[in-house]
Amino acid sequence: MDQESTFSYSGDPSASDIDRIRFLIMDTNPDKPLFSDEELQYLIDTYGNNEDMLEYQVFMQAATKFAYGIKRSLGPQSEDPTSRLNFFKARAEELKAKLQVKGLSLPKYQAPKQFFRGMQDNPPKPREPRFVR
Repeated sequence: MDQESTFSYSGDPSASDIDRIRFLIMDTNPDKPLFSDEELQYLIDTYGNNEDMLEYQVFMQAATKFAYGIKRSLGPQSEDPTSRLNFFKARAEELKAKLQVKGLSLPKYQAPKQFFRGMQDNPPKPREPRFVR
């Protein structure tokens, strides 16, 4: 984040949309933020009318951010963003599947109704024998 970016988290996810999203992705450490308030506000403005799409986009953006990370090591200490990438990517895939299921629609038939209430109330016609001996 650059100097113009801001980070805020009140500790109460119900206080604002930004706090709720930060809580969902556990972006609550001001010393190592994943997103700036402006980045989260952009996602809220763009996808806020669809909660599932908003969550999907947030997790996908987090996964993308970790995809650019590289494994670093200095002596016995190392930092590998792969596990965080896999977590955010898996969560994004779960949300994508949820979106796809919600996106299914029932077929809309254009043909007129073929059946109506009471159509089988008529007495059946007597059956005539097919073969007479």
